[in-house]
Amino acid sequence: MAEVARWEQPVSENERELIIQVRRGEREAAERLLLLHEALMWRVCRALLPAGEDVEAAVQEVMVKVLQGVRSFRGEGSLAPWVARIAVNHCRDLLRRRKLLSFVPLSGSVDHDEEERVLRFPASDPDPERALRAKQGVARLVAALQQLPHRQREVFVLRFFAHLDLQGVAEALGGVDVGTVKTHLHRALARLRPYVLEAWP
Repeated sequence: MAEVARWEQPVSENERELIIQVRRGEREAAERLLLLHEALMWRVCRALLPAGEDVEAAVQEVMVKVLQGVRSFRGEGSLAPWVARIAVNHCRDLLRRRKLLSFVPLSGSVDHDEEERVLRFPASDPDPERALRAKQGVARLVAALQQLPHRQREVFVLRFFAHLDLQGVAEALGGVDVGTVKTHLHRALARLRPYVLEAWP
């Protein structure tokens, strides 16, 4: 965990300038920062919060926290994992407050070279029967995602919904070891694979 700085992606020059502008209180820069990461915040909150939660309110609260946190952003890594980390932590807080989170300890990292398969959503299919099967399969996949242990769900959501690479996922989770991220991702994919195959035969 102490070696986070080795793999963090550096903040880009455009991001650095945007952060400076936001810190100076430039409203347009703040709006631009939020617009750049709004989809990421939405995807993370929607995937981590259970049905019935007010996702829009959660995203708004995450936006406020992002703007409040800009002054403390050290610029050691890119903005996307930092924003994703704020969103993940906010969802954790909401779930803890509602006593919905079952705490699962991190397992030790296991080094494996298995190539991860990125889930690809199917293109629209003109065959109504196949489209219906896919829709039902996707619904079961989403339900199964909610049943994963919270750490596996977070890793899966950050990788495939927020589109972060493995290093970005580790950074968003507070600097956990990349090997640990791989382990949780591997376990999540193993549990979800039957639902993926059902949705996309």
